[in-house]
Amino acid sequence: MKKLEKYRYWLMLSDYDLETVNVLAAGGRWVYVAYLCQQAVERQLKGMYVFYHNSEAPKTHNINFLFSKLLANEEFPFLGERRDVDARRDECEDFLIDAMFYYMSDYPFSYKNIMNRFVGEQNALELFRRTKNMIAWLRQFQPSPGCAMFEEEAAQG
Repeated sequence: MKKLEKYRYWLMLSDYDLETVNVLAAGGRWVYVAYLCQQAVERQLKGMYVFYHNSEAPKTHNINFLFSKLLANEEFPFLGERRDVDARRDECEDFLIDAMFYYMSDYPFSYKNIMNRFVGEQNALELFRRTKNMIAWLRQFQPSPGCAMFEEEAAQG
């Protein structure tokens, strides 16, 4: 499987997660809304990682780590000036830490903190809104279908 196929696979999963969040929100399943928001961002970042690093994404759920690795790659196509991305980096990292909280609260070591596992409607919907904004921002950096990388890979068959 070529990197473009892998990239598209990860994006398909991210889109599927976002669509599923809509269904879960309609049913009031707030814990799972929060969980899948984290998964949608993770899969978006893993797709971008595969594309820009030309290697498999690390087996991690740490989206802040993935984001840092992506930005550190010299192949990453900064739009405009690097300082524009750096200015938004703190905001993005704050969001990523928030999203990780909901993912990590599902692990067994959180048995003692059972009440932290329950997410209310307001928090879940705010996380969903922020997730959609984050993914839309990240997708500004994705390769466009007419870019040289797409055409090279298509020519290779």
